[in-house]
Amino acid sequence: CLEHEIPSQVQRVNTRKKKMSKGKAKWQRDLEDIDRRVEEAKRKADRLRRSKHKANRVRRDYVFDPRLREISRKYQGLLEKSESASRLVCPKCEEGDRGNRMNKSPWCMKCNTALIPKDELEKCKNLPEIKFARNALKKELHRLNPGLDPDNKEEAT
Repeated sequence: CLEHEIPSQVQRVNTRKKKMSKGKAKWQRDLEDIDRRVEEAKRKADRLRRSKHKANRVRRDYVFDPRLREISRKYQGLLEKSESASRLVCPKCEEGDRGNRMNKSPWCMKCNTALIPKDELEKCKNLPEIKFARNALKKELHRLNPGLDPDNKEEAT
């Protein structure tokens, strides 16, 4: 009876050792994974530092080279002109374009109005503001054209 139990005990011990070694291997793999990620982060940081030094060197060259400064000045002037000409603002609150769109046109969500170019803002401010309540508009249309009923539908004659 004892001879039969020993192989099964040995087998259990071996399976327990395998499980422990698997766990240890997983733990070691996790540590190696962490180490690998740390090394990647360090390499990335070094690469960024090196690129920053290159950018500083380019800026230094730009400061001392008059041709580059002239080209840059002209380019910046062109950008400012195009930006100021196409700059859109809200006619009510004079807030700039925030990228909101309604029916593919720039829109101010705060005032619920379409945005207009900045140079047309003065023209827009000089126009009178007309507000009609919906029912008042229907009554006015009916008064001007008695052929229309108050619901703006033509009467059958």
